Amino acid sequence: MSESFEPEVLLLYCGRALDGNDSLPEGARKGNGFKARFVMMPCSSKIETRHLVKLIEQGADAVEVVACPGKECQFTVGSSRAEHRVRHAGAILEEVGMSGDRVGMLRRSGLSADEIMSIAEERASVVRPLGRNPMKAAR
Repeated sequence: MSESFEPEVLLLYCGRALDGNDSLPEGARKGNGFKARFVMMPCSSKIETRHLVKLIEQGADAVEVVACPGKECQFTVGSSRAEHRVRHAGAILEEVGMSGDRVGMLRRSGLSADEIMSIAEERASVVRPLGRNPMKAAR
């Protein structure tokens, strides 16, 4: 693995996970040793297992879903559904010989833009030892 490897982390977040006074610009941002893209979802329940696997297939080194805490979910069980789907996507990645650690999920609320960036950095540190997503070479 190259020492210059900078994981590309896609962070999908529920709008309710952010502090009401903070905003996060959509798109790519450069972190310390990683790149992050942020996409706000109307609710984490909208993410499907196939979407998570497809994002890895399309070249993301990691995908992190940030959902609101269960009791704060506008759809009552949305973040629970998302958690199940993230675990399932991880199991699928394991089955095909990739690490399930390429997908992850947290439940948080009141996050600042800096805290969201820290979450992306944490996922980058988890996947950095795994190296580049092997699907990048296949594209």
